[in-house]
Amino acid sequence: MATNLAKLKGKGTPPPADVTPDIVAENPRGADASMRPIQFRVSESVFQEFSEQAGREFGFNKGAKSQLFLKLWTAYKTAHK
Repeated sequence: MATNLAKLKGKGTPPPADVTPDIVAENPRGADASMRPIQFRVSESVFQEFSEQAGREFGFNKGAKSQLFLKLWTAYKTAHK
């Protein structure tokens, strides 16, 4: 089955390169090469609760659980000085 490319004409063109943001340069994760993963096991219910709380606080997107963990870690360090 051949695709009819004529239907795609006139649907718009991508913006010029000088107008589009440089998402590679804006990626904060690539800036810190010293980042390391942290892994541990918790029960399914704790994982679900933590995931939901992270989503509520930081949005249901990639990195929300990391942000919540860092928030908790900062609060812990502040409380235990």
